[in-house]
Amino acid sequence: MSHFIVAQPEKCIGCYTCEVACAVGHEGTPLLAARHYFPRLKVVKSAQISVPVMCRQCENAPCVAACPVAALYKGEQAIETQSQRCINCKSCVIACPFGAIEIVGKNEAVPQIVKCDLCAGQQAGPACVRVCPTGALTLVTAGDLTRQQQKQQRAAAKSQLHAHIPEEVKTHG
Repeated sequence: MSHFIVAQPEKCIGCYTCEVACAVGHEGTPLLAARHYFPRLKVVKSAQISVPVMCRQCENAPCVAACPVAALYKGEQAIETQSQRCINCKSCVIACPFGAIEIVGKNEAVPQIVKCDLCAGQQAGPACVRVCPTGALTLVTAGDLTRQQQKQQRAAAKSQLHAHIPEEVKTHG
């Protein structure tokens, strides 16, 4: 995938701001009731740590492979959904190694596939990243990955260059 969100548990304070922003952003109204609260990520807390868990937008997504009716598919930037195709078999829920997919019945209608879509269609990008008060969430793009890979390659090439210089040369000048 070309985009995904990275969560840094050491920065997360477990405030649920990301979860609420996600639910509000997808519901379209700040007046949420329990029956309309469907965030695409879940904050998981333990005594020592808290961190939001969301879809990792896997390159070879097991949820996509598991869906018998192609209700999930690999889009340009994320794993996308077509809830109208969903038959509520929950194969995708079982296949997701991160527990980041939920199937819900919204007003007794067609099942709705609830998973991170990177706030597709929202020009400002993912709401969770924008509102996190500690900066624990970061959107990673294909460009970011390319730059990181180039940086690592330069560092590896530099270390290989220094590895071939005899120790006497390194210490004497």
